[in-house]
Order: sequence, then C-alpha cells, then structure tokens
Amino acid sequence: MTIKLKYELIVNSFKTIDGRDVNVHVHHCKPAGNTNIASSPTHIGWRGKSDGDDISLFGARKIWIDHCSLLFCADGLIDAIMGSTGITISNNYFTHHDEVMPVGTLTFQRRQH
Repeated sequence: MTIKLKYELIVNSFKTIDGRDVNVHVHHCKPAGNTNIASSPTHIGWRGKSDGDDISLFGARKIWIDHCSLLFCADGLIDAIMGSTGITISNNYFTHHDEVMPVGTLTFQRRQH
C-alpha cells in the first residue's frame, strides 16, 4: 500500500511509526502548507508553511520511529523541536541527505527495562 500526502502529516504525542516487516519510506518532502488542516478529529485550523522535513515533531512526547527509510527532503530528515522529549529513533536508514537531525535540540531519555 502506498499513501501519498498532499500536505505534511502531523504527528503528536504518544505515537509509533513502525516500519517492521513493511517498507516505510519517507522521502522528497518539500515545504508546503498555508492551508486548513485537521489537527484532531474535531478541530480544523490554519497551518502556515512547513519546512519540508521528512518527519517533524513539535512539542511531542513519547514518539517511537523504527525501521523506516528517510531520504531526499528539503530540510532535515527528522526535526524534533520545542521541548520534544522521550523520542526513540531506532533501526532507521538515513540516506541522500546532509542534515539528518539536529542532535543539539533533542532530549534523549534512557529507557528502563
């Protein structure tokens, strides 16, 4: 199955993007927006122009991105900003880009087992 989005996919807290046993490729993202989008099942609001990141996390908590391929985008492959915490990025493939992720803005937390 292929899903082609006209605008960015907004992912908020407590989500998993799991590419195990399937081909999850996020690629060729470009700045877009200046449109009304649904930010929840009951709210539609104005969204300004995006940066063109493959995955953008804004103030998100407890996100897991696993077994995905990220490549060719206008900005960073993964951008976690505005206090995003508890982000796990594991077993992913990053290619064809020179700005994978802004490590200085991420807060990594050690998982306790």
